[in-house]
Amino acid sequence: MYRYISSFTQNHLIMDQIKVFIKDFRDVPKLATSKFNLEHINSLKDIQQLSDEWQFNPSLTVIKREFEFPTFKESFAFMSSVSDISEKMEHYPKWYNKGNKVIVEITTPEVGLTIKDILLAYTMDNISDDIRNEDIQFISQQSKLTTQSTTLLNSWNKNYSRFEEEVASQLERNVNQF
Repeated sequence: MYRYISSFTQNHLIMDQIKVFIKDFRDVPKLATSKFNLEHINSLKDIQQLSDEWQFNPSLTVIKREFEFPTFKESFAFMSSVSDISEKMEHYPKWYNKGNKVIVEITTPEVGLTIKDILLAYTMDNISDDIRNEDIQFISQQSKLTTQSTTLLNSWNKNYSRFEEEVASQLERNVNQF
């Protein structure tokens, strides 16, 4: 039983270190930027359900992903949408676009991977899904998530609550087994 409670306590401590509720992307520049370790990153990947396509370099300073869209029009709409939110966050990706592909690298300069990087990756995952499900008519068209960023951030915030409920439920099941 100690093992289950210890695991719950450890998960709760990590959660306290990585939980950030955000109401507006304009609040992101004010966030503290401490570097995450592997445990923090893995927990956030699970909590925020980041795509498995994100790759982390061994020193945990850069997160990278390649997005592929049906056409150049969708890839450019993706970049336009992300650019708008990046501007609000004051946090910018390094990217390369060739036709229907966009290769992205995200880091927080002089720090490494931080909550800002994971939030931007989460945002990109969601915008990418949205762009793929929209009928993009012109290259400067943006994802509806760009104008409905509150919806995106509410989802980010709810993921923390959902994860805490899952951990608490698991602990309760384990305790009831004893």
